[in-house]
Amino acid sequence: MAKQTEEQKLIRTWWMRLLLALVFLGIAYGFISLAIDSGSLWQYVIGVGFLLWTIKYLARDVRLVFHR
Repeated sequence: MAKQTEEQKLIRTWWMRLLLALVFLGIAYGFISLAIDSGSLWQYVIGVGFLLWTIKYLARDVRLVFHR
């Protein structure tokens, strides 16, 4: 079995995943705000994609925190 690097260990911690999900939530907010201002459908799609990714990983992180 290959030895894990420090970065791999860090990304598996719940607080790092939560922080990453919050960063992507901010990116989703930014894209959706731009889409509202410009009316661009592509920006809506990108923003909703980031939003769905955030919801998926936030739910996963909450489960990790409460199952420990």
